[in-house]
Amino acid sequence: MKNLDNDNKPPEQRSVPLTFYLPKTLENKDIYQNGLSNIIDRLTIKVERKIEKCYRLWEEFSPKNSIFNLWDFRYSWYQGWGYQPFFYTIYLGQKPLAVLPLWFNQKEKKYQWFGGTWPEDNYFFVKDENFILPFLKISPRPIHLNAIVPQSGFLKWTGNYLQNDTPKYVIFSSNYKKIDDFLMSLKKKNRHHLRYYFKRYSEVINKIEWVEGNQSQNINLLYKLSLLDYERRIGDESEYRKKERLKTFKMIYKNQGVYKIFSLYLWVGDYLAAYDILGLYKNKFYLLTGASDIDHFPGLGVFITYVELQKAWEMGVELIDCMQEDYNWKHKYFTPQPMLKFEKE
Repeated sequence: MKNLDNDNKPPEQRSVPLTFYLPKTLENKDIYQNGLSNIIDRLTIKVERKIEKCYRLWEEFSPKNSIFNLWDFRYSWYQGWGYQPFFYTIYLGQKPLAVLPLWFNQKEKKYQWFGGTWPEDNYFFVKDENFILPFLKISPRPIHLNAIVPQSGFLKWTGNYLQNDTPKYVIFSSNYKKIDDFLMSLKKKNRHHLRYYFKRYSEVINKIEWVEGNQSQNINLLYKLSLLDYERRIGDESEYRKKERLKTFKMIYKNQGVYKIFSLYLWVGDYLAAYDILGLYKNKFYLLTGASDIDHFPGLGVFITYVELQKAWEMGVELIDCMQEDYNWKHKYFTPQPMLKFEKE
């Protein structure tokens, strides 16, 4: 059997000694000289593929400190895309000590986090940070793990194994008593844009509709709006032209309970000009996705941002999460937070 570092196939669904993949060589001395040195000879690794077992491992190891760390949210992506899970699990006897929760993306032909590249706030599920390096060494190829939350123990691996990913954008809203206090913290130009477009579209938008709960029957509205939002710009690239993505968000609606989903509809007369999907979990507000007719309503995105910030302060949340990718506007209002990634071709 080949070393996994040079093979793109996981081992068969059985336990294999970890030392088989990480023999005591000069190349692996950093593993044998850390906190695993006393137990590494007794460790085994197994790739769990049955979804029920993956669920139990996720529930045991996930920090559950973000909507993206919740099984019900991630499972929505599995329901939408159906990609085979590969949960690399390190055991001491029958006790799991570390899990690398992956799936294999059949379209892109590479391993990713379970749930793909869209969910963020990703962690290596470990009882001890010393288990992370073995995962980095034995992970299958090709692999792309994005949006990894930086931790102090990662510093020694940054550069050799981990690289900087695009940041995510947040507002620590608990630092401001009200939205006006936050606005005063922005550059004058950006504050002016928010207020200008809020005033402008307040005279055009005749109905701002917030709906909490299951709106999965309306997900096709997002599809229709996404055609306006993307078709003129990047042709067939709209994610909402993919039936798997639409099904995923239908399931995100249906699987809520531990987390909540809000829908924002903006109407101009009887015309739906914008539709956003937002999440709430542990007093954190997530601006998840959406689409709007910005061709007919230029600047509407700025208005939407103001409306969603207003809602966040009304709810008294401690954090507003606008996710990764700047799209040439998030930096104007949100604070970038560093993220890491791991790749092997």
